[in-house]
Amino acid sequence: MARIAGCFRRCEPRRLVRDFVLGLLMELEDHNCWTLGEALGHTGPHRLQHLLSRAKWDERQVLDETAAWAAGHLTDLDDSGHAGGDAVFIVDETGDAKSSTDCVGAARQYSGSLGGVALCQVTVNLTLATARGHTIIDRRLYLPGDWAADEERRELAGVPDEVEFATKSQLAATMLAHACHRGIGAACVAGDEVYGGRDLRRTVRSLGMGYVMAVKHDHTVTLGPRTTTARKAVRLIGDGGWQRMRTGTGTKGVRSYDWAMLAINPDDTPEGDQAGDQAGDQAGDQAG
Repeated sequence: MARIAGCFRRCEPRRLVRDFVLGLLMELEDHNCWTLGEALGHTGPHRLQHLLSRAKWDERQVLDETAAWAAGHLTDLDDSGHAGGDAVFIVDETGDAKSSTDCVGAARQYSGSLGGVALCQVTVNLTLATARGHTIIDRRLYLPGDWAADEERRELAGVPDEVEFATKSQLAATMLAHACHRGIGAACVAGDEVYGGRDLRRTVRSLGMGYVMAVKHDHTVTLGPRTTTARKAVRLIGDGGWQRMRTGTGTKGVRSYDWAMLAINPDDTPEGDQAGDQAGDQAGDQAG
């Protein structure tokens, strides 16, 4: 709290944020302004609602300071004072169910965390993971195209003029560049097929990182003189070329995946750079 003290104009919201964080750490059935207010001994949710909707404090600076603080605990600093080493960035999105489209960005859209298409807000998250643990260090609200183009709704909801439509991959690229600019680095970036497009992969490489990204089955890859799809490329790998690896335990038990590596020609070399050697290409460009 001392580290983020300068993000507040007054002492009252700073103290209330401290109470709010303590409330979030409590073991409650649900965490909202009503339950947190009651647990903190408030007469109602009004003080916390005011903090989140009307009080003046620098939300972005708070996020940046806490992200740097967390990264310092999860990673080792290199000789230049930057965090990286064995760290991995993970880009993914999550949905928050809503009852009305009045909430900024709320629309009927797909959310894996909600099990399909639902009325929800979708947030793209950037997670930093190391052997010591993991934490979300940045997030950006996804604003669907119809929401971004509706001037009346934007004005009623208080959406700033500078906030325009951006794809989830573009939001991820912005967060990755911001994290690196803040001195938080990683060895590579991981993401599902939503983030497997060339532009984001090119951004990752320009930032000096590798990646492990899923791609759609019809994604085009080049193997020497041949061009084919990811699905057909996988069929070129014999049964003996696969290695089964346990990746963790979920709600349905142990999760295991079969992995194989196939060298392809890179399609994401940043402007002005040379294509990587074969080892680098295999690490950064693979269908699996």
